[in-house]
Amino acid sequence: MTSDKPDTSTLSTKLEEDFISPLTAVRGSLEILRDFPDLELRQRLRFVESALQECTRLERGVEELATAVYAAGRQAHSQEQTTAEEPADETYAGRIHIRDQLEVVEIDFSDFEFRNSRAVNEFFDTIEVLVRATKRNWYFIANHRNCRVWPEAWVAFAHRGKKINVNYSLGTVRYQEDVGSREGDPGICASREEALAKIETMKSERG
Repeated sequence: MTSDKPDTSTLSTKLEEDFISPLTAVRGSLEILRDFPDLELRQRLRFVESALQECTRLERGVEELATAVYAAGRQAHSQEQTTAEEPADETYAGRIHIRDQLEVVEIDFSDFEFRNSRAVNEFFDTIEVLVRATKRNWYFIANHRNCRVWPEAWVAFAHRGKKINVNYSLGTVRYQEDVGSREGDPGICASREEALAKIETMKSERG
């Protein structure tokens, strides 16, 4: 008789291999470097190299997790109908503007709430369809004013954003007019004009 219950022992083993073990190793290396400041250089470098190797393991684990969540979100999207709480596809398309003369695609995330991975996948699917149709890469500018990404949507949001950058972006700049929401994030611009100026600097650096 087959059980529908998840194999918790397999899940536990994978969590330990992908996250717990490398985190423990990184912490151990850092504690040794902190507690023994007089270690000779060769020993210090050995612990640094060990920590970096474990960070690589963590990155692989996060990437696999993001891929799994993305796939699950796509499956859920195919099985569910769009609810009134989320914009229809036309609304997503209305937030994506291709500025041919500027070589820029502007994405308007302002006042939008990503409540789950389905909303993320719907929005980014629309971005990909419109950009792929141009058969070229672009600079991207994203307006994040009052944009909220719920915890349930964070992994999918990060994964899809990375995918857009890798496949279609010559450079991406975010901006947000709300000063308070930019605290601690020096990489985000204060206005659209500042973001466009940064894009022009990227173009000149590319030659």
